[in-house]
Amino acid sequence: MLQELHILLFLGGLSVLSATLVPAQASLVMFALMATGQYAAWKLLAAACAGTVLGVGINWVLGQYLDRLENKTWFPVKKEYLQKAQDLFAKNGSITLLLAGVPIIGDPVMLIAGASKINFWLFLSVAAPAKCVRFFLFWLIYLGLT
Repeated sequence: MLQELHILLFLGGLSVLSATLVPAQASLVMFALMATGQYAAWKLLAAACAGTVLGVGINWVLGQYLDRLENKTWFPVKKEYLQKAQDLFAKNGSITLLLAGVPIIGDPVMLIAGASKINFWLFLSVAAPAKCVRFFLFWLIYLGLT
């Protein structure tokens, strides 16, 4: 029981990281844990999605402070590129948040949404499910293999 709690907390924490700019593969870890057969798949899925929701919220908060970094010499993205991204986000609106779950481009989209000061609850209601889709796909693959 305690081991399962530790596994769920680990997966949730890894999912938080995976939902931010940190390169982590929580979906693969979740799949591997499912494959062991030692843990209930629904609990693993719930832990991964809960961590992802927290990570998505962190991205929004980080995006809120993005404008404070754009003039720093060490910041890797130029101010004009940030402005272009914000203009593109403003043009396409919250529908862009459906890209949150897409590898590589999803995390920057979420940061730009935060920088664009989109409503947090709207952001969370679109971006979090979009990010959780990947976990559901891995769960469906697991179900197909068992």
